[in-house]
Amino acid sequence: AMGTSAPFTNPDLLEELQDRIQDELAVFLRQREPDVELPRVVKSRKLEEGDFMMMWAPVCARKKVKPQDFTTQLAAELQAHMDAEAASGKSLFVRECRGVGPYLNLFVNRAPIFRLVLEAVTRLGDKYGHTNTMAGKRALVEHTSSNPNAPLHIGNLRNVMIGAHLARLFEAVGYDSKQAFYVNDLGAQIGLTALAYTKTSTLVEPDMKIDQWIGSIYAMMNTASELQKVGVDIGEVEDACEAGETVVEALAKKLVEAAPDEANAKLRAEYIDIFQDLRSRYLVTFKKVVGVVRQIPDIKAEAGKLNLAYERQEPWAIKIFRKMVTDCLGGVQQTLNTYGVRHDQFDFESELGWEGSNDEVLTIMKNSDYFVPPTQCNDKGVPEGGYLNMAQFIEDQKLKTGKGGYSKDYPRFYVLRPDGSTLYTYRDVVYSFKKVHQADLVCNIICSEQDLAQQKVALAMYMMNPEMVGRQVHVSYDLVKLPKFKMSGRRGRYLLADELYEELKKTIREKMRARYEQKGEAVTEEFFERVTHEVSGAAMKYALLGVSNQTVITFDMAKVTNFEDASAPFLLYNSTRLASVIAKFGDRVAAGQLPPLPKLEECDTSLLDNQLEWELLMDYVLPFPGMIKNAACPKVPNLPQLPDYGCHTVSAFLNMYVRAMSAYYGPSGVRILPLADAVNPPGVPATHMRIHLCSAFRQVINNALRLILIEPLERM
Repeated sequence: AMGTSAPFTNPDLLEELQDRIQDELAVFLRQREPDVELPRVVKSRKLEEGDFMMMWAPVCARKKVKPQDFTTQLAAELQAHMDAEAASGKSLFVRECRGVGPYLNLFVNRAPIFRLVLEAVTRLGDKYGHTNTMAGKRALVEHTSSNPNAPLHIGNLRNVMIGAHLARLFEAVGYDSKQAFYVNDLGAQIGLTALAYTKTSTLVEPDMKIDQWIGSIYAMMNTASELQKVGVDIGEVEDACEAGETVVEALAKKLVEAAPDEANAKLRAEYIDIFQDLRSRYLVTFKKVVGVVRQIPDIKAEAGKLNLAYERQEPWAIKIFRKMVTDCLGGVQQTLNTYGVRHDQFDFESELGWEGSNDEVLTIMKNSDYFVPPTQCNDKGVPEGGYLNMAQFIEDQKLKTGKGGYSKDYPRFYVLRPDGSTLYTYRDVVYSFKKVHQADLVCNIICSEQDLAQQKVALAMYMMNPEMVGRQVHVSYDLVKLPKFKMSGRRGRYLLADELYEELKKTIREKMRARYEQKGEAVTEEFFERVTHEVSGAAMKYALLGVSNQTVITFDMAKVTNFEDASAPFLLYNSTRLASVIAKFGDRVAAGQLPPLPKLEECDTSLLDNQLEWELLMDYVLPFPGMIKNAACPKVPNLPQLPDYGCHTVSAFLNMYVRAMSAYYGPSGVRILPLADAVNPPGVPATHMRIHLCSAFRQVINNALRLILIEPLERM
């Protein structure tokens, strides 16, 4: 046994402490019970019943003895052994043991444990909580991946936060962790947007953030294209709008009445209404866009030609697409900068074709027994695209179906159009293979409505290479809603991340200004701006990471900005209260009222005699590294079940920790600093010890905050 003075060497302090207590008891227990596998020493869930415990129920069952009789006798003999060891001068962790039912409850000497933990937290600093569990392994988290023709909305932002947080969790357990953004720069909507952007960006200056402006152009182009599809001349509608409300209403009525059928009439009415709505909101840009595209007889076909030229790597088309896409991504990055999020790589969908990856994977796929090629005439006499027969593969592999397994009558996975061209679903498979060549574990962050699509991709990878099982998983999340707000891509109406942040910041500024005025505290405008920016960003992060991924979030501004309840302002405020206690101590030292803080090794940890201090150490400081490991390295279940990453675990931990902490230094808690007017106050050694303790407590809060992307503040 290492004794109680050797420093911790395992960054998971609780794991090492349990091992060392186990070693301390093992010699005696093995002599007494040579034929049994000793139960593990684990931290007790109820500290009032014991600090640690061993569960002897399986041993008692095998021996066919009553648990209470067995543990009572064992506790008495072990206590006598430990008393004799202590009397001989040995330092032990365990001071008392009691048998309760099948449990052997262990009470420890607190002073050496306080010392070892505080030494380790101080030594590890910002890295406390980090372990090397996954050292030498690479993780790639693909997140955000929003369409490069629109700004980020609140749903995208939930994706961003989960992805960036998971990347930090992976880093904390030793992975070489990278973040990727998949740029979907192919497809009809991108071609539509690029077609208008290239023709209008030189004619009119954006009057808003560039990604929002590009998003508005997409909404205009989609409306114009949809009107053409239902036989409406967009030039005629624009001229009527220019002539006035009465004229456009009359035209709309005439066009709806002249529609060939009811469905067409409904679409005409809807898109003429959207046309007017967009025109009223973006008049200058709208007129330029319509002025250009009204000359194009078939917008959809023209955009399709542009898409095809881009896929064929024609330089003029590349210039058009990349200008629009990079401009939009520049605006998206500004939003990400608000939250301190940066990707390590941007992977363009177009380049999968250009570099030959599409052809390479397709050759392998076509050789699969489960690939059914495209046809112009299937058994129903109609064209059908190429697909993978997933149902047959599931049956042949004897994979579980029904509850907890794959759905029965599993749908086909279409990868090619009837003309043989690839679908985006196929390109998802190609990109997935590319990612798994870069990492040991790939995590895709994706909305829950894509669960089936992601499951099909994973099955296709399994089908083509069984070694791919478990190498890529998806982490799904549910929607974010705002009361009384309805998003509509058709109308270009999104709950924009930028706009919500501005509203959030406005509320935070009002609340914080009122707090400063109430306390009579003067702060500079520069300080106020910096702190309110940090608190606003933090409030958004906590709101999106504070609940399980599977929970629908209804964004409640009052709750998100509440300084008294589970929110980022609440966490930051309590973190700064600890900083304030430490700073006040420094001020008292500078004023000559208190002696300077000695080094930790010169302080007496036995002076930490309050139960709250022990509970904080045992329930939060010691388990912190293990909590991170559990969140980042969950058990991997059999397909199609997915590992349950604890993306809200750190937030939940922080909320409980900070509540317990506020009881510690609150009015009915522990006095850390002597009264201000005390001369040569008693208890200075205890004050010194508690300043070291508060520094360790704050280190854990700050390290946890950084894991959820929140930078701690010294003052607020």
